[in-house]
Amino acid sequence: MILRRLTEHVRAQNWLAVGIDFVIVVVGVFIGIQVSNWNEVRQQRVEEAALIERLRVDFRRIGDDGERSRAFHESMVSDFRTLIEAVREGSFSEEDLPAIERALAFGDAFQTSADHSGTFTELLSSGRANLLQDKQLLDLLVEYQDFLERFAVARDFFIGRSEVIQVSFSRHFSLDMSWALTEAYADPTEVGTGIGAIDFQGMTDDPAFENAAEEYYRIHNYFTMWRLRIDARVDAILERLEEAQR
Repeated sequence: MILRRLTEHVRAQNWLAVGIDFVIVVVGVFIGIQVSNWNEVRQQRVEEAALIERLRVDFRRIGDDGERSRAFHESMVSDFRTLIEAVREGSFSEEDLPAIERALAFGDAFQTSADHSGTFTELLSSGRANLLQDKQLLDLLVEYQDFLERFAVARDFFIGRSEVIQVSFSRHFSLDMSWALTEAYADPTEVGTGIGAIDFQGMTDDPAFENAAEEYYRIHNYFTMWRLRIDARVDAILERLEEAQR
């Protein structure tokens, strides 16, 4: 309609009307582009809000898993300290026995946790990370992902060390084969250990056993340290996500 009217005005050489029609067309195109841009920005903000909520759910779950993992390794550090002191002194009290049994039963175990955010992994793989307008949040997420990669290298190294010393560590006790593993890895202080006979004299007389126990003590200390660092990063991300939702 506008084009037909513009053509008629040109033929009639009504330049004022032509100018008015031209302005109407330009303004209409401009408004159309602006509305399209506004809709696109609004859609991006809706998508960003949904992503932030998904990230918040992810990192709350990661935080909960991390707390359980850290608690396990902190428990192992304490239990191995009790075991090593008993071996060095050549004796232990009855109240120390549960800690010693836990160290023997779960010392070569590692409490795993799902530290990766599926939402952020999806964003990276799809190239849509720029949907997050909060650059500080994006920097925290990228740094967290990088830290997990470094943690994976350290984790694999310590698990490899555990496999090397496991034989020396396990030669002086037996397992109760009637015992069933239930939730021991979640909280080893709340359940039995499955430890059968313990040759404590053999432990005290065997330098390789003490060395292996000390190595496990260091390994669980390192795992605790790494978990604390991961937890600190998770807390910083959650704090930023909470601010982004306000």
